[in-house]
Amino acid sequence: MKENKPIDAQKQLLQKYLDGQCSPEESRQVLNWFYRIDPDLASESSVEVRSKSLENSKSKIMNQLDAVPEQWPEKKLFDWKRFSLAAAVLLMVSFAVTTYWKNNFQLDQVHLAAQIPDTTGVYKNDIMPGSSYAYLSYQGDKRAVSQKNQPYKFNNTPTGHNRYLVEVPNAGTYKLQLADGTSVWLNSSSTLDYPDEFGDQERRVKLTGEAYFEVSKDKKRPFRIEVAGSIIEVLGTSFNVNAYSTQVNTTLVEGKVKILKGNVERLLLPGEEAQIHNDEIKIEQTDVSKHIAWQRGEFYFDGNNLQEILSQIARWYDVEIMNGETLTLNSSYTGSLSRDSKLSEVLNLLAYATKKKFEIDGRKVYIK
Repeated sequence: MKENKPIDAQKQLLQKYLDGQCSPEESRQVLNWFYRIDPDLASESSVEVRSKSLENSKSKIMNQLDAVPEQWPEKKLFDWKRFSLAAAVLLMVSFAVTTYWKNNFQLDQVHLAAQIPDTTGVYKNDIMPGSSYAYLSYQGDKRAVSQKNQPYKFNNTPTGHNRYLVEVPNAGTYKLQLADGTSVWLNSSSTLDYPDEFGDQERRVKLTGEAYFEVSKDKKRPFRIEVAGSIIEVLGTSFNVNAYSTQVNTTLVEGKVKILKGNVERLLLPGEEAQIHNDEIKIEQTDVSKHIAWQRGEFYFDGNNLQEILSQIARWYDVEIMNGETLTLNSSYTGSLSRDSKLSEVLNLLAYATKKKFEIDGRKVYIK
């Protein structure tokens, strides 16, 4: 009998879900399958209503499974009456896995920022938040990884001559630990190029996008980040680097950072931000908590960063913002919202702060 390893893997994931042992990313993956099979369930809030809806959905699915009744022993039907909610989830998602696999869907791939039905009656649809996910390449081997705060380990002997490449797509984020113990959080639409082992003289990596670093102290080997033609040099410190645009912003949390651009060199102190544009380096005091909110899992509104918030939303929910230029930059609203929120919840807050109307249509957000 031919083994179906992807299906077996999904069954194990479903069992973890029912046992309450799934990570947030794994739970979100299961629910995404679930909503794809029965989108109406996303609009129900009470357990009683959900159970009734699940019972109706079970009947529909069982009709489709009549051709293979041996897969569903009678004992399972009695278990349904005792454990209606859990059994319904298992039955329906198992059916989703089997059906999607037969249609050549790659079910082991995480569905980031999945579209789901709107539960408010305001939008045409809603979108789930992103999650921990990246592509990791090493010596020609490239694979998807989604272990939260735990990098994938290739079977290799570190030499210092081979390099890793981590690519985080839209709606993704990823944390990894480098060979020297330095921790790096990568934001959506970012990449990090680094060696499997650092040399004796320095520790050098290449960054695009945004990342938060907690660099391990090593006086003999400075840590250097190549980003957009600039060099950021540290010995041991915590800081954020944002290089999504032509301007590179470096925000220091603790320690000291040296910024080098062409022949210009500046020293950055805690609570300061360095703005690097062309060959100029501008340093000013800043609200550090605003710049590292994404690393804490938050959207941070300060009334003056609406355009930046729109960019964050576009990357995190993998959507296109239409008419974003109509938002005024100044607002009296200040506050934060979890990045685990659905897109509708974030837009509701933006609507309150800006007095604008937002619409979700597929993967486009319209501002009116």
